[in-house]
Amino acid sequence: MGATMAELEPRDLAAACDVLHAACAHDKAALVAEEKLFGASPRGLPRARGARKGGILIGVAATCGDRIRVLAVHPAARGEGIGGMLLAACEQDIWANAARRVRVLDEPGNYLAPGVDRTNTETIRWLERKGYVCRDTHTNLVVDVRANPRVSAERAADLAARAAERGYEVRRATAADAETLSAAVSMGFGGAWPFEIERALAGDPPGVHVAWHDGRPAAFAAHDGNNQGLGWFGPAGTWPEHRGHGLGEALLVACLVDIAAAHDTAEIAWIGPREFYEKAVGVVGERTFAVMTKDSPYKRATIPPL
Repeated sequence: MGATMAELEPRDLAAACDVLHAACAHDKAALVAEEKLFGASPRGLPRARGARKGGILIGVAATCGDRIRVLAVHPAARGEGIGGMLLAACEQDIWANAARRVRVLDEPGNYLAPGVDRTNTETIRWLERKGYVCRDTHTNLVVDVRANPRVSAERAADLAARAAERGYEVRRATAADAETLSAAVSMGFGGAWPFEIERALAGDPPGVHVAWHDGRPAAFAAHDGNNQGLGWFGPAGTWPEHRGHGLGEALLVACLVDIAAAHDTAEIAWIGPREFYEKAVGVVGERTFAVMTKDSPYKRATIPPL
């Protein structure tokens, strides 16, 4: 009996979690299955599919915009072409939306990872056989937050007090700050960051800390706005005119203290200045990701000159 493919629905979530738990040795996809299969991003809602054999879910996939957000096949069902069937369906979704290139996993605002973990050589080689190439790499850092003397409520309070001496109020953001903060981040940084900030603000407690100056945001940092519940840090930023006052360090430590309430380590995604994190809180590990892409086989229609 061959496999069949159909739209995934929320009632399939438990079975999808089982597939992701068995299939994804390099990512905690099962813990964020609902977010990845059904959750929104700045580009809208995804399209999720499932492959079944004998009525049993054996593979899942989801796309949004030009990204394949997740694709997994249960190990017991590999070697039967299920992954290729799901991949082809994902690609056709993306080509149908007139995208010129598929990217894997790294969807702004709702990403499982910044790419395919470089230690996941089996998947990378499989994608290469399907026509994908690695166009870039990204790095995540891992920080100890439980047994780290640089991550403590006392140090967070001390850094906030130092910022106060310079005229800044460092505090946790609340729902009442959402409109002001989202607008400021949109104007100052753009991209998917306002979306992630709004999601982090919905946490309990809100996973956003802000340095305020004269009633306006001067710097911000967030955690668990993406991959909610996994203890991922970011995004974070300081407006140029407020840099050099220790605000980034104060906000980083405040966020990591939050994460330490539920996790031993935090993951800092899509890092910028590595030296800053090493100096501020230390680094105990890192993960490198391959940005896998494939160009559309369909040529853009051309209009003859008048």
